[in-house]
Amino acid sequence: MKYCITGGLGFVGNELTRQLKQKGEVCVLDSGYRTAQDIDDLQDVRIVRVDVTNPIEVSDAICALAPDVVIHLAAIHFIPECNANPALTMRVNVEGTLSVLLACVESRVKHFIFASSGAVYADSEKALLEQDPVDPVDIYGISKKMAEDLCQWIGKSHQLPITIMRLFNVYGPRETNAHIIPEILGQLRKGNVLRLGNTKPVRDYIFVSDVASAIEKITGHIPSGVEIFNLSSGHSASVDELVAALEKILGRKIELETDPQRFRKADKQIQKADIGKITKALNWSPVFDIENGLRKLLSYEGLS
Repeated sequence: MKYCITGGLGFVGNELTRQLKQKGEVCVLDSGYRTAQDIDDLQDVRIVRVDVTNPIEVSDAICALAPDVVIHLAAIHFIPECNANPALTMRVNVEGTLSVLLACVESRVKHFIFASSGAVYADSEKALLEQDPVDPVDIYGISKKMAEDLCQWIGKSHQLPITIMRLFNVYGPRETNAHIIPEILGQLRKGNVLRLGNTKPVRDYIFVSDVASAIEKITGHIPSGVEIFNLSSGHSASVDELVAALEKILGRKIELETDPQRFRKADKQIQKADIGKITKALNWSPVFDIENGLRKLLSYEGLS
């Protein structure tokens, strides 16, 4: 089996590349915009420098590589960056997805896997099911919803088997953006005081190697049309609870200070995924709970 991963040098991409190369040939399409650190073990993987917003580059690369499965991870997903650059976000996340989809149709790819986000869902206090309403509140969520619509259209009009994965909050080694957990760890390197924004919102956190293992399972689960899976841990925590877990692991008191400048204008108060569908369909479940995942991350970062 031959796999092609767009964004394969990024946060999720490098771990997926690492796992997939154990079972088949892997090629990576990546612009180099966000490259993970410590990936010398991937030097044997074929890497093609491609900008997904250039449809000719994308088509030429995918048709030349002729993969069986394409996993499309390339995107802008750091919310502050998305908010600051909405036009670029739409070009990369929407137009880039269309370019990859059309190239897959042209090269007769057997299975297209798209990394969407839990950000497409409407705010809800209950665990979210794949059939629940979508109503994104920011440009990132909007871009992913539009890309999902393109997947539905291309999948049905060209009979391309497509799996849409709605990822929730991924964390772990080799993070390439300053999301909340890397931000916390960066501040903890300097002392025991954290200056954060709103620490009350609840999110569903999943360790990066668990994400990659789920995607590896998805590659062999080819749908008859377009299928959607939530991809997360099924367990949620607030930032306050993350800090409490870090206090326990590190054995030191951490003080919180509120920074009004870090509050988002639009922010959902709770997001938790129901992962019953993917667990049943693929016989998959996450290995890491939040405490064990944080322990592994702290060890990697040299903070434990």
